[in-house]
Amino acid sequence: MSGIGVDEKVLNNVMEGVLRVSRKLFEEGLVKSTFGVVSARIPGSNYVVITPSGFRKERVAKENLVIVNLEGDVVSGKLRPSSETPMHVYVHKKIEDAGCVVHTHSPMATVFAILEMDIPCITSEQAFTFGGKIPVVRNYSFPGTTKLDELESIVEALKVCRAALLRRHGVIAYGRDFEEALDNAIIVEDLATSAIFALLLGKPKEFTEEEIECIQEFKRTRYGQKRV
Repeated sequence: MSGIGVDEKVLNNVMEGVLRVSRKLFEEGLVKSTFGVVSARIPGSNYVVITPSGFRKERVAKENLVIVNLEGDVVSGKLRPSSETPMHVYVHKKIEDAGCVVHTHSPMATVFAILEMDIPCITSEQAFTFGGKIPVVRNYSFPGTTKLDELESIVEALKVCRAALLRRHGVIAYGRDFEEALDNAIIVEDLATSAIFALLLGKPKEFTEEEIECIQEFKRTRYGQKRV
């Protein structure tokens, strides 16, 4: 796969990351069977590594991965890329921070997608991680969409929140790197589970914009380690 002018070490690191995220999504129960997609931008290029269509995520191997350009055309690989390639490459093209993009069918979050309901911001974890509700992409029809207005609607939702719900379908999330994208997908499912139980048991109070900003300020100034 080195015939596309990409440094072999860089390409290998990206492929290993895609495989690692794919397997972890399966282990976490966020994808089952052949469903779900992982893609990653190759740094310094206009190419994306993406999982193939119809492959179980725990079994996909390096030789099965496909490289496409930002128009979704295959430039390297023997298999057909994911049917969700148009959505993935559009996100990579339009969102600079989208180093890795994942699409899951995580069960609890998909409940909200089925009902076409945003996941309300009722936990400090959600206010901290996503800065508000996790929105439903309103202008979305079916899996594999190539409609420009729908792809743009997906991007607009992801510019508000690094995870979004695809109506009656599943979840799309991204991160600057593999770990952040994976964490976002995992956290969405955790938040959805908490929200469902809270909504079943009572009437949870949503965080206000002022409260969310307070938590975001805490995240910016007091959480984690300082870079040296």
